[in-house]
Amino acid sequence: MRGGANTLALLLAVALTALWTALAWTDLAALRLPEPDDMVRLAQIRDWLDGQSFSDLVQARLGPPGGTPLHWSRLPDLVPALIIWLLSPLMGVARTEIAAVIFWPELLFFLHLLLIGGLARRLGEGRSAALALAIGAFAFPAIALFAPGRIDHHGLQLVLSEAMLLALLSSRLLLAGAVAGVSLAVGAEATPVIATAMLWLALGWVSDRRAVAGFGFGLLIASLSALALLRPQIWPGEFCDSFTPPAFTLMLMASGYWLVLGGLAPRLPDVRWRAGVALLLGALVLAAGWLAAPACFGSPYGAADPLLQRVWPEQVGEYGGLLRQSPAMLIAWLGLPLIGLGAGLWLSWRRTSAAMLLLTGVLIVSILASFLQLRTLWFAAALAAPLLAQAIIAIRIRALQVLAAIASVGLVWQGLGLLAPPRAVAAETCTDRHTLLALDRLDTGTFAAPMSLSGYLIGATQHRSLGGPFHRDRAGNRALAELFLSSPEEARYVANLWTVDYVALCPSATGGLPPPLLRPSGLAAHLLSGAAPDWLDPVPLVGSNLLVWRVRAIAGPGLRP
Repeated sequence: MRGGANTLALLLAVALTALWTALAWTDLAALRLPEPDDMVRLAQIRDWLDGQSFSDLVQARLGPPGGTPLHWSRLPDLVPALIIWLLSPLMGVARTEIAAVIFWPELLFFLHLLLIGGLARRLGEGRSAALALAIGAFAFPAIALFAPGRIDHHGLQLVLSEAMLLALLSSRLLLAGAVAGVSLAVGAEATPVIATAMLWLALGWVSDRRAVAGFGFGLLIASLSALALLRPQIWPGEFCDSFTPPAFTLMLMASGYWLVLGGLAPRLPDVRWRAGVALLLGALVLAAGWLAAPACFGSPYGAADPLLQRVWPEQVGEYGGLLRQSPAMLIAWLGLPLIGLGAGLWLSWRRTSAAMLLLTGVLIVSILASFLQLRTLWFAAALAAPLLAQAIIAIRIRALQVLAAIASVGLVWQGLGLLAPPRAVAAETCTDRHTLLALDRLDTGTFAAPMSLSGYLIGATQHRSLGGPFHRDRAGNRALAELFLSSPEEARYVANLWTVDYVALCPSATGGLPPPLLRPSGLAAHLLSGAAPDWLDPVPLVGSNLLVWRVRAIAGPGLRP
């Protein structure tokens, strides 16, 4: 049965990737990837292969002169970079890059399906694995992370989280701790899942003195390995957004917590003493962490700039929270996780097990965390699959079983979301391949453009972008906001101060900008009304209706000659 499920996982991964590739081939062939983050990731890989240091994560073409150090890890770069490095001499760089951006998400998709099947088997119903694979293969929004071109780190984070949970349920605690450490070294997105798994592990230690030292050893090994191999040249202590000094400090403290519990287990035969020790030691670790790594107990992105928080709430919060989303987004993203949660609660009521408790707990925490960060619903949608498969098999009434099966298809919720009224968005021509090709023909310069365009400027052209949807680019994003909010006369000085060569707006009612930037007296409002100041010359783009102006250099005090 396990071999059949593995074969099914391979067939689903290959078939769906082939279908998605065919549907998106025109964009993929032009290396126009689905998301701005994917484009910047591709630029990071190219920079590395072109000689940038492995530990240098500065994106030189983002933000102020000198660039911006990104919070991304090099780990997600390894496989696509290896493919490009090995095959470029045989296939050429462009074709090899296309192959890399298709194969890497496909490999992660295959691993995701294998892990979903493994989790389904751990729930106690072996024959549910194949059904869980089928549900997992269409579990929107999780499957969006595995679409061709999705080379950002989120797909890897999801796979690592699933691997950690499966290792815990298989009593491979050394492996579980190591995978948790690797996940934290990649990024902070999976922290709610890891924290829930740790709570589950602590409850197991309290109830039956379960061995937990292995988890501590694994986490310690991964933490020290990350310090030795993945520490970036710029390692800021004010952020807890990835593998930073505060995050490393907490990883070491967490490792010590599990090692101490493991050592104390033989000396604490009474469950009440174990509960008290686990709580007391946990409180001490949290208190010490709050003192030693305060950045991890506030926003992981550091202190928010008040101006940016007002004008770019979604970008500053990186996708924003659940309550900021449109009805369409709520239906599409929340439907499958809620159905999965219902299945988990129902199954737990019928027959509680450690595996059921862990997966249901992760779903609850992921849904609650989505009120702060929508992206946690990726984990909830993926982990709903094994619970739903188990529930469908357990249902005895045929009609209800059919309804449950239909409700378990994530794409159904995506389709229902499309029926709800969406919020207005910038026209697609803002980043279509014709626009990007036309922009690449312009003389290289620095753009002041909407955040939706910035990642594509970096990944598809040789231009620089002053701002972008990256929280570490505080100076560039603030300068971008001030430029569009300022009067045309003041904006001229801002543009020259930050060596801006081009100003661009999407061909839509808002220009691709959030409404707070459309102040009637500001530059953005003037440009959208057709009243461009005399220091901006319009630049026509062949095959595109993107609005672009070139900054006319004006000599003067503090200005570029």
